[in-house]
Amino acid sequence: MDFSGFFGVVSTVEFALLGLWWVAVQARPDLRSPKSKGDQASYLVSLQFVVPGTAALLAQVDPQLTGIWRVSFAIAGLSGVLSILLLAPSLKASGAGLAPRFLRLGAVPLYAIVAVIAAFPGFPPPGMHLTPLQLEALIFCLMVLLGVQVAWAVAMSNPPDNGAA
Repeated sequence: MDFSGFFGVVSTVEFALLGLWWVAVQARPDLRSPKSKGDQASYLVSLQFVVPGTAALLAQVDPQLTGIWRVSFAIAGLSGVLSILLLAPSLKASGAGLAPRFLRLGAVPLYAIVAVIAAFPGFPPPGMHLTPLQLEALIFCLMVLLGVQVAWAVAMSNPPDNGAA
């Protein structure tokens, strides 16, 4: 199977969503303000689109060159785990409800699996009937969904009451 077309679509979607996120940030001054720490949350949401988009872009170089996609996917997975762990506390502080728990229990393992599959060539197990790149492609579909959910949670979070804008 040729994955270039698939990862081309994924990178296009991710970068389009990044552009939409930047528009959303313009509508919420608190998401740009260092005083409210909204700028950090905005940046971490941007990473939800930039990191998988860039990894998908790199995977298009040549999916048969496993070293390229494995390194970029491992970095994407680790970056995703780190950004979610940094973002969840600020979402919790803003009163986002279930979103921080969803991110820690759903997103962190998903990003970790991306890194594990990329780092260990023997994964997935032989009985799974999927190549590592096929499994990564399925997870990248979930990452698109996840990135949108993260953006929604931050965009719909309550602005701080301290008047910072």
